[in-house]
Amino acid sequence: MRKPAVIAAFALAVLLALAPRAASAQATLFYKCTNSRGEVSMQNGTPCAAGMKQEVRRIGEVKTVPVPAKKPEPAAAAAAPVYGDFVLVSGPNMKRMPVPEAATLPPPPPLFQCRTWQGDTYFGESNAPAPRCVPLQVTGIDGSAGLGAGSACEMKYDACTATPAEQLCDAWLRRLDEAEFKLKYASRDDEAGRKAAFESVEAKVKASRCSPVAPEPPAQNP
Repeated sequence: MRKPAVIAAFALAVLLALAPRAASAQATLFYKCTNSRGEVSMQNGTPCAAGMKQEVRRIGEVKTVPVPAKKPEPAAAAAAPVYGDFVLVSGPNMKRMPVPEAATLPPPPPLFQCRTWQGDTYFGESNAPAPRCVPLQVTGIDGSAGLGAGSACEMKYDACTATPAEQLCDAWLRRLDEAEFKLKYASRDDEAGRKAAFESVEAKVKASRCSPVAPEPPAQNP
């Protein structure tokens, strides 16, 4: 597991320990911020800085308040965070929608929503991704991590569930948005890999009824 992910998980655990309990009838918002280098940080009640990918998690109960008088809805109101889970609210482009012309194309391939042992979620095409080797602290003969210390790890498995058919297009388009976001901020070392990942997802989306662009008409025989 990458060091930033471990640090982010520890930070989230600390924030959760300091958050108000449900008995206070208050909702606490945690912001999960990812910068262009893929480094993750957790913030309690403070939105991420501009240009960062931002996910929100709501903890605790929400106070019951009278329903206010109906007002005109804003042009682009942000969706409320789902209780107990992180929801992407900024970062990748979230404006892609299937076009009507793509309705005749085949459905997209199956997609699985997976959760890591640290609680992070992601979409993948396998329901049994490769396990992750999490290093364990091993001490030496004298009880320290120095002389005579070996190395060991614990295998962690991600839990995956199939995305329902009616949610497949949304899931694939979100996956495409995230792949594009990662490519946009890729370093020179990982640019080729991220470009290949983006093009692979883009090709599968465009070949399905989830395509955000109209398919090209079949070639006419001369």
